[in-house]
Amino acid sequence: MFLAVAATEMEMAPLGRIMVASEVRCETLVTGVGPVESALRLVRFLCTDGRHIRGIINFGVAGAYVLLEGSQLAAPLDVCLAEREIAGDFGICYGDNMDYLPEELTGRIAYDIDRSQLLQAGLILQRNGLNPHIGTFITVNAVSGTRARGENLRQQWQGLCENMEGASIARVAEAFALPFLEVRCISNMVENRNPQNWRLDEACEIAARAASLLLRELEL
Repeated sequence: MFLAVAATEMEMAPLGRIMVASEVRCETLVTGVGPVESALRLVRFLCTDGRHIRGIINFGVAGAYVLLEGSQLAAPLDVCLAEREIAGDFGICYGDNMDYLPEELTGRIAYDIDRSQLLQAGLILQRNGLNPHIGTFITVNAVSGTRARGENLRQQWQGLCENMEGASIARVAEAFALPFLEVRCISNMVENRNPQNWRLDEACEIAARAASLLLRELEL
């Protein structure tokens, strides 16, 4: 059985409604926000109740990066699939800029998604009318509140969007030898912070729909 993982009840609730109305069966876990809490709760679940879990799907909302010239890789309410997850602000912060510590201190901070599983997920979403962007997701401890910080992270890693849990969940999945996929819907652009532009409710609904399709049709 799959484990569907989201950071908040707000992101998880639409999946619960879909599960009631359809044949989707899975375990669910709300991890809390951020890499520490998400890793802690996921490890605790897998160690106590997770022997039957055969794969993890992380879903929810994300902020999309804006290119220097003002164009967008992804727009609000677009669906995105991770091909790689990065622990993106694990280093030294200089205002809006980041320098990274040597790997012998931090360990690996990049996690690649299995290509065959990613291809299968992309085809499922396309077949159901959700045409996902595929790219690098960046996990941050502190959400980027300025476009300049977002641009720095984007350039450093060729990032598509940012979130606060994915890299830690990918790391746990790897440690437990479990297949892992991450699908998110863009709720906002990474710009100088302006919550009036956010579309959280709609993005939560779309992310849950995308996750439900993967849970129903994936073969891992």
